[in-house]
Amino acid sequence: MSGRISLLTRGAFTTPMLSVFLIVVIAALSYLGAAAPTLLADGRTSTIQRSVTSLPPLTRWPAATVPGLPEFEAAPEADTWGPVLEALERQRQEQPDPLRGLLGAPRLTIAVDPEPTSVMSDHDAPVPLNKVGLVADTGLADRADLVEGRLPEVTGTDEPIEVVLTEAVAEQLEWPMGTARNWDGATLELTGLVAPSGRDDGDWAFISGSDTPLVEVSASGDRILVAAAFLNVDETAPLVDRVRNVKISSWMPFDTAALDTATAQETAAQLRLLTADPLEVAMYDATFFDRGLAFSSALPQTIDEGVTRGDAMTAVVTVAAVGPIAVALVVLALVSRLIAVRRVVTSRMLRARGASVGRLIALLGSEGAVLGVLGAAIGAGAAAVTPGWAGAWVLVAPVILAAVPTVVLPWSALTDAERRGRSDLGEKQGTGSARAALQLLILAVTAVLAVLIIVRGRAGGADPLLLALPVLLGGSGSILSLHLLPVLLRFAERRAARRRSLEALLGPARARRDPVVRTAPVLGVVVGLGVAVFSVAFAATVSEGITRSAEMSVGADARIDAAYITDTAADRIAAIDGVASTAAMRGDSSVDAEASGQTERATMYAVDSADLAAVQQGAAAPLPLPAALAETADEAVPVVVSEALLSRLGIDDPDDAELEVAGTPVRVVATAPSQVPFGTAEQWVIVDAVNAAALGERGTGISQLYLSLTPDADPDAVGSAAVAELGGDAAFETPAGAAAVYEDDPAFGLVQRALAAASALVAVLLAVAVIATLVLGAPSRARMLAILRTLGHPNRAAGRLVAWEVAPALLLALPFGVGAGIAMAWLVIPQLDLRGFVGGTMQPPVALGGALPLLVVAGFALVTAVAVIAATALASRVGMASTIRTDDEERGH
Repeated sequence: MSGRISLLTRGAFTTPMLSVFLIVVIAALSYLGAAAPTLLADGRTSTIQRSVTSLPPLTRWPAATVPGLPEFEAAPEADTWGPVLEALERQRQEQPDPLRGLLGAPRLTIAVDPEPTSVMSDHDAPVPLNKVGLVADTGLADRADLVEGRLPEVTGTDEPIEVVLTEAVAEQLEWPMGTARNWDGATLELTGLVAPSGRDDGDWAFISGSDTPLVEVSASGDRILVAAAFLNVDETAPLVDRVRNVKISSWMPFDTAALDTATAQETAAQLRLLTADPLEVAMYDATFFDRGLAFSSALPQTIDEGVTRGDAMTAVVTVAAVGPIAVALVVLALVSRLIAVRRVVTSRMLRARGASVGRLIALLGSEGAVLGVLGAAIGAGAAAVTPGWAGAWVLVAPVILAAVPTVVLPWSALTDAERRGRSDLGEKQGTGSARAALQLLILAVTAVLAVLIIVRGRAGGADPLLLALPVLLGGSGSILSLHLLPVLLRFAERRAARRRSLEALLGPARARRDPVVRTAPVLGVVVGLGVAVFSVAFAATVSEGITRSAEMSVGADARIDAAYITDTAADRIAAIDGVASTAAMRGDSSVDAEASGQTERATMYAVDSADLAAVQQGAAAPLPLPAALAETADEAVPVVVSEALLSRLGIDDPDDAELEVAGTPVRVVATAPSQVPFGTAEQWVIVDAVNAAALGERGTGISQLYLSLTPDADPDAVGSAAVAELGGDAAFETPAGAAAVYEDDPAFGLVQRALAAASALVAVLLAVAVIATLVLGAPSRARMLAILRTLGHPNRAAGRLVAWEVAPALLLALPFGVGAGIAMAWLVIPQLDLRGFVGGTMQPPVALGGALPLLVVAGFALVTAVAVIAATALASRVGMASTIRTDDEERGH
């Protein structure tokens, strides 16, 4: 047994360079095949987690708020809020896995609405306008450190209420420790200062004004600081006295790091059930309307968006990988055939000595298996170490790769051993009925597949039709290219007949003799260039979609958001350097839209339409705001309506629809897609501010301000200046800032890297295929060159003759590769749901990337030229004497 293993090992490595190369290629491809599922799963997890972490804790964590005071037991004999906390914990424990493991222990606060505070005496220095809310926080001690003074204690009814503030709040309220202030008929005494400890920092966001004060702007433009003061958790008297102004708040931290692609969709579904089932809480005031603690969270929708991006990422990477895999298998077969050529003489000798075909197949197949299994084991083993296997099924790829030399080596060696005569004399006539039928079948299946994909509409992800498409397009392009090649070669040969150049005449003539050896390089060019063009188109589609969606979501060069913006403040912002013009959104409210007896809830936006149209001039996708929108309403109010609202109301022709909004007849002057910069509602109505009152809108101030900037203005600088003018909760957004959120998405980055890697891999395989093809033709080429040298032909012309064998075919394959890439882009990209990638509600149109495909073609042409030059130099070095000797040995046997 050991002797047989030694024989197989020596046989497998009698061609060390080819054997090592085969092992390396199989190992690399096996690693990619075994590691890809885990890498894709990690990428899906990363993009889902990033989607979740992009939400602030205030909207990410499940939270609930309800007016009223829960039933309690007075301390110190009992745990004051224990029953409520126990009920919350029971609700968490009742959740199924994986949600239960992702939710942290519930938090609970009982808060009294903010009221103004003032100094105790007219002799004291005045303090900033402020409002302070009282908070009994059961988790304060866990996330705050005492900096100065002491924590509050429970006080009597006639004593001041003891509170603590954070350092930042006390500083801005100008409230020295140990002093007291008037508050809603009571006295608040500051006994201590605390600071966030760094533990559970997300909890501070759920208590407004606890970490730093909020800023509220009154109708007269005064800035009011709104803060939270913490009383002893067992202090109940202030809560009971103000029960009508008390609210219960609870939230549960969410462990984003533990969320992964395997549990994401199930978690989102469980979160929806959690938010749909309010927790009943026993209330102190039995007459108070109790609707329970209804938790809400933006997590389900955000997780769904991350899953959508992950699905699109997986689909794109899978489709793009199919082509390189097909080329890799062909190249492995070519290299295996190179090894098999070295076994032809041995096979003939063994057959002459009586060896059976079965024994030769076993012997040669075992040699191939040694190389294939060794390479597959190295690659799969490396993948097991990092990043790990997604399951035993990932070994399918290494097994298939290991089978290639196992099958090709004996088949090729025995086929060549049985062949007699010369195969390089004369041009082959026809392709054979079986081959012609197969080629026609491939072309027909490709056409049918393209029609099926177009007819069926969007599938949402990769499926067998899309997976077969790259291979079929590559095969069809190769077939058409190889059938057109002889026609062009004959044309070149006829033109060369009128020239005094042996290379120009002999090159085309020889290139027409054996088109089979050109199949692999041509397939590599068509598939590789197709994948590269598809990659450019996908990246361009997503990038342009992100830009378009960002512009639509922002609505202008910059957008300012605030709870309240006065006209005076808007005028100050309009005067900032760099601001060319402004437009305001003056109100949004919920209304009923009715048509043909059907009613739908919609959001109504009141805007200065003429100003907004001017601000959006030149935008990629401006809102349709015709001049008719600002016409004074007579019988019907002019409005712009979303397509989603019309669809829900069953309106096909808005011009003939009898539509009412808020009980008032309206006429639709324009429609638009659902995405607008005003908010996230998909069903909406836009009305001009001059007609807003007719539809019941009573907006008292501006909540959004849209800015058009001068060409030299910096949007971020202008936005920061505008926010500084407003203060408080004001924020700004720019298209570049909105786009950056999606451009930095892990899924998009992984797709771009995977597509670039696929293109680079095919380029390397193409070079290998060219070299292997020319080396396979070395014996017949050497005989021709030997004769030419005998006739006095210079050696330096040999390279040009060798290049003729593959260069025309590869150059002709370039346009077919471009066509395959464009076809993949137009057929595959519309099948994928890219809305999660671009951050909008609309599928982005396919974009080819402008001049980038031309650069890709130039790059592949350069790779092809380098491969041809290198292969030509290598093939031209094949020794004439050794080739003739080998040929003589073959004829002798």
